[in-house]
Amino acid sequence: MEEKCLDRMIDKYCKIVIKEPGEERVHVVFGMVMNIDHDADLLIIESNQGVGCLNIKTIEAIKPKTKNR
Repeated sequence: MEEKCLDRMIDKYCKIVIKEPGEERVHVVFGMVMNIDHDADLLIIESNQGVGCLNIKTIEAIKPKTKNR
């Protein structure tokens, strides 16, 4: 993914679709994008499961979403 596109997602609640290498199914994660480390290809998110990081190369799709409360 391009750096400019991902940088627009910082501080937004997003739906992130991830496909791990070797797996057939995708995983969906909802969370706030906190930071992006382009050098290490990591996306740092905060979800209801806590703070974590995702490899940018495994992201299939990302879409901003309004958070339902």
